[in-house]
Amino acid sequence: MLAHEAAGTGIPVVLIHAFPLSHGMWKDSIESLSRPAGLRRMARVIAPDLPGFGGSARQGEPSIPQMAQEIAGLLDHLKVEEPAVVAGLSMGGYVAFEFLRQFPGRVRGLGLFSTRAAADAPEARQGRLKAAQKIQGEGLEPFVKAILPKLLGKTTVESNPAVVEEVTGMILANVPDGVADALLAMAHRRDSTDLLASIRCPTLVIAGEEDTFIPVSEARAFVRKIPGAELEVIRKAGHLVNLEEPAGFQAALERFLKDKILVG
Repeated sequence: MLAHEAAGTGIPVVLIHAFPLSHGMWKDSIESLSRPAGLRRMARVIAPDLPGFGGSARQGEPSIPQMAQEIAGLLDHLKVEEPAVVAGLSMGGYVAFEFLRQFPGRVRGLGLFSTRAAADAPEARQGRLKAAQKIQGEGLEPFVKAILPKLLGKTTVESNPAVVEEVTGMILANVPDGVADALLAMAHRRDSTDLLASIRCPTLVIAGEEDTFIPVSEARAFVRKIPGAELEVIRKAGHLVNLEEPAGFQAALERFLKDKILVG
């Protein structure tokens, strides 16, 4: 069973964390969405640690499809029977796509944050495989130094040392083998571009203005293929939009839930 945090009651909202963090990245959203004052009805927020991260055990064979199945198992364990809003950031978005592929009847709404539908290009795949090998040999410290400037936008790196420190600590709290597993899983994930035109649930796409991993132009291109999808661009944010600009991110998410999910 995946380690997780759950809070609140009402419409279930599953928040799937980014690589290489943990469910702790959602602390602000968990607090905001689960309290009575924010939404017309409180949300039941469920934030799991993906396999190999936080308090969750590693997978035997690293796999994005298996991650989606484990989230379905967590919802079963929590007796969540109604369709949920399933939202993920970066790697969490890959898992959200896979959850939709396998369990379309369990998805009431979709959140795709700082993520892409396409599979890795060959060069990117090889880069992940080499990074996994290096982590297994050298640990996480060199990896953190290399990836941190890519995870965070220029504005955050230059002016928000608290977020830099928070992200660094969250990465280093993980087990190196778990982080390496996730790199392998992402390298071999399926292309989800074929799903885009068939998505019929309300969908929110959020992109960071300063994201160099997945630029806004890529988000604009794939959001046009999802019927009725909304795109929010968060200014002065890089890849980890919810940590870099929490107020703007949370406003966009709550507006989406109020207007598209909690209507009627």
